[in-house]
Amino acid sequence: MTLDEVRARMKAAGIEIAENRLEMVRRLLTDALAPVHAFDSRGARALEPAVTFDAIQGAEPRRGDDDE
Repeated sequence: MTLDEVRARMKAAGIEIAENRLEMVRRLLTDALAPVHAFDSRGARALEPAVTFDAIQGAEPRRGDDDE
């Protein structure tokens, strides 16, 4: 992870870190994320399908779906 990547993550998170601490934060993030980056998710089986929704269709009830 580069210092520019750390700065981009800070900006995305809306946090500020003192410039003199960025190298320490970069090392900590690199070490903490190493197992995540090493994990090959292609070998992991999904246990259930991902939930999806259509916000446009879900905004109003469909015609004919009345429980009368």
